[in-house]
Amino acid sequence: MAKAAAQFWRTTWIWPLVLSSVLGSCAGDPLPPPNSIRATFERSAQIIQLYVSNAQIPRGARLVDANGDQYPLPLTVVSGPHVNYSTPPSVGLGLGGFGWNVGGGAGAGFPLGSPHPVGVDDQFIASARFGAPADYLQHWSQYHLVVDLGSQTLEIAAPSPT
Repeated sequence: MAKAAAQFWRTTWIWPLVLSSVLGSCAGDPLPPPNSIRATFERSAQIIQLYVSNAQIPRGARLVDANGDQYPLPLTVVSGPHVNYSTPPSVGLGLGGFGWNVGGGAGAGFPLGSPHPVGVDDQFIASARFGAPADYLQHWSQYHLVVDLGSQTLEIAAPSPT
């Protein structure tokens, strides 16, 4: 019995490590670097995904085909300029007791100081996700994306479906 319990505890500690590494490897950073535009195409869903990061808030975006037909893209602001703070260290106190298969406890934490700024992010991040036009797979190279940022307009090539 003691050998089985020891084996259980020896193998049980590895599962949280395996689970966290597997979940961590699935998490990618979909956000673009500062002052950039990222466009991707999801072939399985026939969806174009657009991310815009800039110090100026994006006013609008559109997909334009070779004939000049424009498809407005619904931009959603995901994040705005903000200050990042670090949490102060804290001290926790707890009391607990048990007896006759009953247990209980209570605790409280107290911060030691106040948060302090560790960085400033001056970027607006906006996103749009939209269905590709019916002829996009055949004529994607004739499309381009236009993004209006403040007083400037930026154009980028449409994402490849491959």
